[in-house]
Amino acid sequence: MRLLGISGATKVVSIGLIDETKVLVETTVAGAQSERVIFYVKEAGIEPEQIEAVAVAIGPGSYSGLRGSVTAAKSLAQALNIPIVGVNTLEAIAYNLIEIEGTMAVVLDARADEYNFALFSAKGGKLQRLTDDLVVKLGALADKLKKISGPIHLAGNTKGLKECGLGDNFLFAEENHSIPYGLNVARLGLEKIKNGERADLLKLVPHYSHQPNIREFKS
Repeated sequence: MRLLGISGATKVVSIGLIDETKVLVETTVAGAQSERVIFYVKEAGIEPEQIEAVAVAIGPGSYSGLRGSVTAAKSLAQALNIPIVGVNTLEAIAYNLIEIEGTMAVVLDARADEYNFALFSAKGGKLQRLTDDLVVKLGALADKLKKISGPIHLAGNTKGLKECGLGDNFLFAEENHSIPYGLNVARLGLEKIKNGERADLLKLVPHYSHQPNIREFKS
């Protein structure tokens, strides 16, 4: 199955197109507009009609980035009449460490000193979620992590945590392993499609950890 993955949840906007285990397209883009996505698909010698499903990161993440990428994914799914699924952003980041055997904590900036946070484990190339997505202040997050024994791989926006005096059992991932790539979104989306999951095109919306801070302008 040829499945397109789109991620606009962070500053790095990327797409990935796979055919089962084969990578057909993997690139970062300036924006997740549907026309731009199709351009890169065609550059790889693939016609849009050959795409059989689309997956998109639905959050948490950037308000404008998620809104734009989810809109683009829904437009493509509707135009091509193909299934669409939503993928959690933190899971897409965790997938960067799928080859490890152990526990990983994924953090992503939320607002002020708050972080989106979730725990995962990986074994035999399979990713398992250990907690729901949580929104935690930096100090409270550090306290929670310090209570966990054994090796913990940290990925995402970990700069603040590096200054919190975590123990030697915490292993910080490289920056390139802390991005929710479109390729990972595609791989996770393929698992969902194979499990019979389909999102309702009309009901699929971004999942924000906070409501957008929009104020009415008064003259």
